[in-house]
Amino acid sequence: MEILVSEPLDDPEDGFGLQQAVLEEVAAGERSPVALMWTSLRYVGATRSETRLPGFAAATGAVSDLGFPVLVRNSGGGAVAANRGSLSFSLTFPVEDLRHGLYERYGEGLDLIAAALRRVGVDAERGEVEGEFCPGAYSVRSGGPSGVKHAGLAQRVTRRAARLEALILVSDTAEIRSVLERFYGLLGLPFRPESVGDLTVDVPRVIQALSEEVRARYEAVEGRILASTMDRARSLRGEWRAVPDTGSSL
Repeated sequence: MEILVSEPLDDPEDGFGLQQAVLEEVAAGERSPVALMWTSLRYVGATRSETRLPGFAAATGAVSDLGFPVLVRNSGGGAVAANRGSLSFSLTFPVEDLRHGLYERYGEGLDLIAAALRRVGVDAERGEVEGEFCPGAYSVRSGGPSGVKHAGLAQRVTRRAARLEALILVSDTAEIRSVLERFYGLLGLPFRPESVGDLTVDVPRVIQALSEEVRARYEAVEGRILASTMDRARSLRGEWRAVPDTGSSL
C-alpha cells in the first residue's frame, strides 16, 4: 500500500477529483492500494439523495452565503462540512467482485481510524452518535452515544476498485457546527450541534497518527502524487458542483 498526502488544496473540487483519479488508477492496475489524505478550503459535501429533498436549493444558497460551496460527492452517507481543520482520509483497494467485502472494509476503516485517534489521546471507538451529521452505523466517536462524532465513513464501489472514505473533524469545528445546523435544518433533517467538537491536536498530528497506523497494518510505504494524477483531478472540476436552482447536480 502507498500513503499519499496531498499539499493543502485551495479548491475542494480538486480533493474530490483526486479521490476519483486515485480510484481510477487503482482500478486500472496502475497503482497498488492507496491511503490518501488531503485538506482544502471550506465546503459542504452533500449526497445525491439530498439533492432531491425540497429544501436543498435553500440550504445550498444559505451555506454558500457563509463561504461553504456545496459539492455533491459520488459516495453514500449524508452531508458533511469541512474546512482547513478537517482531514479527508480514504483507503482504495482493487476488487474482483463488488458484491463482497463491503462490510469488511467498513470494519477495517473504523478500527484503523479509531486506533489512530487513540494514538493522539482520544478515547475513540466505533458507534453511532445521537443527532450526528452523516448519520449511520459507520461512525467514530468518543463519549458514547450522546458524545462527539469525530469521523463518518462512506464507500464508493466500482467494478474494479473500492474507496472507503472518511472526513475527520480535527479543529476549527465551531463554524462547521454552525453550517451543519443551518444545512440540516433547511433540509428538515435532525442534527445535534453538540455532536461536533474539536480534538486536542492539529491536522498534521492526525496525519502522522493515521500514517503510523496504516504502516503498521499494511506495511505501507510513502508514495507521491503524480502530476498526471493531479491533472486528471483538475479535469474533473465541475463534476461535483451542486445546482441550487434545480436541486440537482451536474
